[in-house]
Amino acid sequence: MTIPYAFFPPTEEVISDEPLVLRRVVRWGDCDPAGVAYTPRFLDYVVSAHEAFISLMLGGSIHTLKDRLNVDFPVRGVEIDFRDRLPLDTQFDMEVRVGEIRTRTFDLHIRAHKLEAEGKRQGPLAFTARISPVTLSHETRVAVALPESFKNRVVAYAAAHPANKEEN
Repeated sequence: MTIPYAFFPPTEEVISDEPLVLRRVVRWGDCDPAGVAYTPRFLDYVVSAHEAFISLMLGGSIHTLKDRLNVDFPVRGVEIDFRDRLPLDTQFDMEVRVGEIRTRTFDLHIRAHKLEAEGKRQGPLAFTARISPVTLSHETRVAVALPESFKNRVVAYAAAHPANKEEN
């Protein structure tokens, strides 16, 4: 068959990279018996946005390209503010913005909106999140300064797509 598979949307796809927007769909395995996304799944959604952002800044897969910089980007902190339920089969978009940039870490601000009208219109706010990756040396496992080339890309992205503190 060579038809678009609109009847079964992908679990996750990049909708935009300026700013970074990821579209997700809540699957059966994400849900409790009431058919609503489990609280821990929201962390998975946020970490996925974090990995996508790092990959965008690296110009390819985080899991491959971070080794070239001899660093890792584990998460040192996460905050999630739940605004609305995410029932089974709900599509939602996560938009990623950059907040504060520090020497060894920075903040990503994520706003997730449900989609309405079969994924064609932004609906209500589902959640907001802040996630803070820290840069660790591969060898010492100690926090190190953000690699200069990486930091320059993050700074440029932040300038083009600033986080609005009032929104989070």
